[in-house]
Amino acid sequence: MELDWGTVIIGFAALVICVLPFVFDYRSRSKKTKHLKLSLAKLAEQHNCEVNQYEYCSNFILGIDENRNSLFFFRQPKTEEGISQYINLEEIQKCEVVKKTKNVKTDTENLTIVERVEMSFIPSNTNKVEQKIELFDKEKNMQLNGELQFVDKWSKQINGHLKSKK
Repeated sequence: MELDWGTVIIGFAALVICVLPFVFDYRSRSKKTKHLKLSLAKLAEQHNCEVNQYEYCSNFILGIDENRNSLFFFRQPKTEEGISQYINLEEIQKCEVVKKTKNVKTDTENLTIVERVEMSFIPSNTNKVEQKIELFDKEKNMQLNGELQFVDKWSKQINGHLKSKK
């Protein structure tokens, strides 16, 4: 049995063409994640903190320093400069999820469209202003990419942390 080198080369080229997009996608995501982590660490460092837990979703990352009761948020939009927020959890009473939706009726069904998802931080002192972190806005992003699950998970985690510190 002889080896047909032409078939081997065509098969190898086809394999490379099929695998290459996945490699580029992985490298791109890895680079983006590294940038988000670094930006979050710099933000925490500015407030003399260290991030204990973090999670990223889409184009943003959220982290917490449980020892210093601090929350950090960094978003990297595609066309704009990064947006960062710091929240001192010692001044916060609770964290609420804010979901702005719109109902649309079609011929066959009623649809609920999520237009905005935010985390709202209610201060303990009523004289202070409520702080918000925007996780999704339909005007900026075309579709949800795990933000609903993310906001539910982190609001429960933050509220649990706030209760344990009281």
